[in-house]
Amino acid sequence: MAIRTPEQYLASLKDGRVVYHEGEKVEDVTRFPHLRSCAEISAMDYVLAQDKRYQKLLIEHDKKGEPYHFVFKPPTTVEDIIRRRDVIQLTARTCYGMPGGTKFTGIDALHSITAVTRRMDKKLGTSYAPRVEAFREECKKEDAAVAVAMTDVKGDRSLRPSKQKPHRDYYVRIVDERKDGIVVRGAKVHISWSPLANEIIVLPCRAMREDDKEYAVSFAVKPNANGLTIIAPAAEAIDEGNEFEYPLNAHMYAADSLVVFDNVFIPMERVFLKGEWEFAGDMTYMFTNFHRASADAYKVTENEILVGTAALMAEYNGLDKDHVIRDKLSWLVFYTEASDALGKAACQNCVSDPDSGLVYPDRTMSNCAKFFFADNYHQAIKLLQDITGGIGATIPSTKDYLNPVTRPYLDRYLGGKEGIATENRIRAIKLVKDLSSYWIQFNTLHGEGSLSAQRLSLYAVGDFERYKAAAKRIAGIKDGWEHHIFSNLPKFPMWRWND
Repeated sequence: MAIRTPEQYLASLKDGRVVYHEGEKVEDVTRFPHLRSCAEISAMDYVLAQDKRYQKLLIEHDKKGEPYHFVFKPPTTVEDIIRRRDVIQLTARTCYGMPGGTKFTGIDALHSITAVTRRMDKKLGTSYAPRVEAFREECKKEDAAVAVAMTDVKGDRSLRPSKQKPHRDYYVRIVDERKDGIVVRGAKVHISWSPLANEIIVLPCRAMREDDKEYAVSFAVKPNANGLTIIAPAAEAIDEGNEFEYPLNAHMYAADSLVVFDNVFIPMERVFLKGEWEFAGDMTYMFTNFHRASADAYKVTENEILVGTAALMAEYNGLDKDHVIRDKLSWLVFYTEASDALGKAACQNCVSDPDSGLVYPDRTMSNCAKFFFADNYHQAIKLLQDITGGIGATIPSTKDYLNPVTRPYLDRYLGGKEGIATENRIRAIKLVKDLSSYWIQFNTLHGEGSLSAQRLSLYAVGDFERYKAAAKRIAGIKDGWEHHIFSNLPKFPMWRWND
């Protein structure tokens, strides 16, 4: 086993992978504009693992005493799930709110295929689980950067995968099967960190029916596989590296790419689902069980930045004692801490999967946490902008501040509270602008599942029998209902007013 250095990780990305960004073919993803920002975030996972202060949290040892990164350990206890949350929050706090790339999304996919293949093998007599364990050992040995490709491009959303027009490749599918492997075609979209990964785990993005079985496919593939092309999304029009003007967005690029599979061959030992359509949805849902909680963990660090920026602006504007501003700040504290509490509760009340022995965070609580965070984010941004004032829209550029002719005017007239350096107030305003950017707001709303996805999940896991039993008991509805909580409660009231 091995714990790689960041230099070793970055060197591993120079493997001939085909990546395009803004019309250009990328020769080196570690040096290309914007992608190098993504590489820097991803490399921080390896920087932290080399830091002795964090090795107790990040490093695990196998039975032979060999070290490997903790996240590759299958979670089987509450402590494992909480530790995973702590790992995500450490990397996110280090990376300005981003959760790190190499040990984030792909790990949730790895746990998903671990749980579901064990379930399949028990029920169908297949032998997928040993392949997953061999792949896990390979990742541990390599200390791999792992991404997940789940979201298909979908085409006409009203049609099922097998009914798409004008072609059938809007969902990744098996187009040929050989003795030694399968050939796949299609495309996945919004695939974070994919240009910077060593491995990509492909999952179905939905439940399938029997006529969709060619789309019921899961596998692992290296980004330099023949026929695989990665097209990175457009970056915000910013001056990359200008940390004064863009304290966040100078670094925030997760390369949420379009990954195209043009007749890509997948060796059979890397195939984890091959037409067993009944289990396609299981893989999707199990992934979300892990990934919602991962999102809950790092979103808290984003909230810390947001409420901290609002508090700084209140102080720098001289309004930190104003009761109206304090009301806004108190709501932001509530928003931050409630998000954190819901995410923690999901981990502390984790569920054990009977087929695999793995544990995953409570689905109801983790979906509540994600929905609560995303649904209220624009309100939080509104309060941040309100506290900041209109200067957030009209603040002069960094170039004006660094110009010796105009800087004296800015220092004199853009100051706030006495004792606060004008430069510090300007830096805080620039951070407000970055927190209000379209990428951060879209990512918050749709990353790790849209609000609609959380609603569907919450409806699916809602304990409506418990809710209805509570209502029936009080309403006096006697229709033979039984419930293990409410049926056994003492009779209430013990007396009647008309006795």
